[in-house]
Amino acid sequence: MVLTTVGQALGIPWSINSLSLINTTASRDYHTDPLIVETTTGLVKGFSKTILGREVHVFLGIPFAKPPVGSLRFRRPLPIDPWHGVYEANRLPNSCFQERYEYFPGFEGEEMWNPNTNISEDCLYLNVWVPQKVRLRHGGLQEDTGNSKKPMLVWIYGGGFMSGTSTLDVYDADIVAANSDVIVASMQYRVGAFGFFYLAPYFDSDSEEGQGNMGLWDQALAIRWLKDNAKVFGGDPDLLTLFGESAGGGSVSLHLMSPVTRGVVKRGILQSGTLNAPWSYMEAEKAVEIAKTLIDDCGCNSSILAEQADSVMECMRDIDAKQISVQQWNSYWGILGFPSAPTIDGVFLPEHPVDMLKRGDFPDTELLIGSNQDEGTYFLLYDFIDYFEKDGPSYLDREKFLEILDNIFKNVTRIERDAIIFQYTDWDQVNDGLVNQRMISDIVGDYYFICPTNYFAQLMADRGTKVYYYFFSQRTSTNVWGEWMGVMHGDEIEYVFGNPLNMSIQFNNKERNLSKIMMEAFSRFALTGKPVPDEVEWPLYTREEAQYYIFNAEKTGIGRGPRSTACQFWNDFLPKIQQPRNQKRPSNSPTCPTQAAEIMADLSSSCNGQHNTRHLLAAAMISLVVATIQ
Repeated sequence: MVLTTVGQALGIPWSINSLSLINTTASRDYHTDPLIVETTTGLVKGFSKTILGREVHVFLGIPFAKPPVGSLRFRRPLPIDPWHGVYEANRLPNSCFQERYEYFPGFEGEEMWNPNTNISEDCLYLNVWVPQKVRLRHGGLQEDTGNSKKPMLVWIYGGGFMSGTSTLDVYDADIVAANSDVIVASMQYRVGAFGFFYLAPYFDSDSEEGQGNMGLWDQALAIRWLKDNAKVFGGDPDLLTLFGESAGGGSVSLHLMSPVTRGVVKRGILQSGTLNAPWSYMEAEKAVEIAKTLIDDCGCNSSILAEQADSVMECMRDIDAKQISVQQWNSYWGILGFPSAPTIDGVFLPEHPVDMLKRGDFPDTELLIGSNQDEGTYFLLYDFIDYFEKDGPSYLDREKFLEILDNIFKNVTRIERDAIIFQYTDWDQVNDGLVNQRMISDIVGDYYFICPTNYFAQLMADRGTKVYYYFFSQRTSTNVWGEWMGVMHGDEIEYVFGNPLNMSIQFNNKERNLSKIMMEAFSRFALTGKPVPDEVEWPLYTREEAQYYIFNAEKTGIGRGPRSTACQFWNDFLPKIQQPRNQKRPSNSPTCPTQAAEIMADLSSSCNGQHNTRHLLAAAMISLVVATIQ
């Protein structure tokens, strides 16, 4: 039977078994302590800190699930058993098991994204930040007759479903809570194989083994816990808004659509990540292939899965976590080709994301969604480190431009690759290394981020969702990455979390003001479903009126697009020359007509920057080819 609710899937109501005593503090006097709240799983004590002259109550490391260790590795999370005494929520939790990025040892721009707490499989905890003006409530079952309940923003971190942790300094929400009239929460969830190991075809449908998407179930359980306990923190359970960046944004979009979590929350903020992006989901067959590779690389023998699947799982549970964490990267298949992602499992992700979008109906959903100006540069540097300089400027000759493009799109047909080359070539400046660098950066940013975001926004708007779109174009004055990298993937996060208001960090006054504007937009959206007051212009985003709000320290206002021409290419033109998703080409069939290939080869080798008649007719010829193969 397909499970359709979080409660059914996770066994809620909660278990009544007792957790080991966490704190022996007597609970009889907890009503007198303003920092103790009574949750559905037990008493929790936070701590107070002063931020920007205001008091914030902080609760760190609240357990919401049993540690997924031993027999619970690779299984969906189980709700934590209620505890006795008072849980001291005063320490950042463990980070879930993952590998550190160490391409540039000691470099601040890289280190800020690496785990800053102990790495462990025992990592399923959440954090809450509460403005002091919000009244904490000891009794979870009491009714609040006033109108003081506040919205709660729930953060889901990114990291390609392979890394990330809510404990990073950049995700510290104390400034948001101090500056805005909103509660903020975040959770840990399993990443990599620990969160997405998938072998469901080898087990019965009612089995707990190998079902995949454990990291998504972690998120769902945390969201459910926060909704059930919003009132005790002074929040409104009906005003939960999920927000996340990159893989976090993809997760938010999935929770708004999945039959498992749909309706639990109705508002989502998607920062540079949507479920339909190429890196944000995985076909079941691919996930099984990756799991088999990991099994063999860990010495557990995937060849016996058909007869002894339970034995294979037992073997994998005996493998050291570090070995799994390292070996899983053997299945990385190139830029943004992460070996873990939400899997089309028939349950949490019932079908292809685009099909879900087209068939869905989302009239009660409200979205704030956006992209950054230069989404692709970060990934280009890491995956093609021999071609680029971190501190720049980076020049890319024509030959290297084509090498990178062929590497990224090695699994598409020649005509598709040629169309991409044509679309992203400045024929007046074919030999300009800076132009080539910008073009290849735009390809990565458009294909993997901006255009999927636009498409998601359009489809959701088509299905009745209220969509507000932003475009972040502010390069921070003290950005430590090379200037050629521009406004990078993730650059908006420090503004969302109010980092510029931390006077110990170097930001200028205009950047501080931009951060205030963005925090206000996010908190207002969480409260009302609209990011600005009525007197401020920020129109709804639709397919016909693709308008967005500009987040920039020097200027604000309304733009159109973004990247309309490029995204028309990716979202409309290129699919017309692709085979249907499930239709396989015969192995001996040509990938493109010879004449079109000759034209594109001629164009690619013409490096004098001079147009001739044949060059000018190239676009028309491609259109002719499209018409021929349809």
